[in-house]
Amino acid sequence: MPRTSYTWLIIAAISVAACTVERADVRTPSGEPPEADTARVRRLVDLIAEAYGAGDLATLDTIYHEGVTVYEGGRADRGWLAYRDGHLALEIEGLSERELDFEDVEIRLTGSTAVVTCSFRLTALRDGERIAAHGLGTMVFRKFAGRWRLVHSHTSSGES
Repeated sequence: MPRTSYTWLIIAAISVAACTVERADVRTPSGEPPEADTARVRRLVDLIAEAYGAGDLATLDTIYHEGVTVYEGGRADRGWLAYRDGHLALEIEGLSERELDFEDVEIRLTGSTAVVTCSFRLTALRDGERIAAHGLGTMVFRKFAGRWRLVHSHTSSGES
C-alpha cells in the first residue's frame, strides 16, 4: 500500500475514534440521550413528593431501593423497610394535610448514577397545628436493570 493510503487510513481511524468518543459523551450506557434519564429521575423526585403528600407508601415502595440509606432528622436508617416502617409511616400517620415540594432541583448523571441536589419545603398539620420545615437535600439514584431507584437520601432542615 502506498504511503498516502496509510495516511488516509490513519486519518479515517482517528475520525471514527473521535466520533465514537463524542457519541459516548452524549449518551448514557443504555444508548439514550442523557435528557431521557434526567427526565425519568426528575419524575421520580416529583413522585416522591406526591406520594408523601398522599401517604402512598405503595408508590414509594417502587422508588426506594431495598438497601437505601436515609439520613434524616439526625438519625440514620439502613434499608427501605426499616425507614418506611420505623420512621416514614409513623410520620405520615401523625401528620395531615401534608405537602412536600422540591425546589432548585439539579440532576447530575454519571453512568448509571444520578445525584440530585435540591431544597425542600414541607407543610402539614400535627394535632391541628400548622407546621413547616424547609431545608436542603441530596438524593442518589442508581439504575438497576433499566429502572432508577433511590439508594441514598440525606436531608437537613429547620422548622419555621
